[in-house]
Amino acid sequence: MNDLERLRLRFRAIKLAGISVFVVTLLVWLTIPAWRSELNGLLIGEVGGAYVVYSLIRQGHLNDGLEGTALFASGMLGTFTRLLVLAVVMIAAIKLPHVNVYAALIGYLLGFVLIFAGLYGFARNRRTTLREK
Repeated sequence: MNDLERLRLRFRAIKLAGISVFVVTLLVWLTIPAWRSELNGLLIGEVGGAYVVYSLIRQGHLNDGLEGTALFASGMLGTFTRLLVLAVVMIAAIKLPHVNVYAALIGYLLGFVLIFAGLYGFARNRRTTLREK
């Protein structure tokens, strides 16, 4: 199995982990009404975090040959849209009743945590050549 196939499998695992976290949060929301305020925020944040996962994986540019200025512009656009989604999540958390703002922020940051944790093992176990060192 080559590195590209391993990377795609890792991306799939990250997506499944994100879906699992969302489902568990939803199940807890349904079963424990006392935590609704925190879980409302967490669910709103996790929806924003899902965009983080999607945008970071989608903009990986695995096979499109993008480089130079176009790659830089793509990265800047992705960063801008992730900040925009963060602003939307936080405004929604502030404006909606019974939503914990801090939980919304934590839910949003879970997307970054999933990406980092999912790709850390991949980056650590990559085979290096003399040229890469």
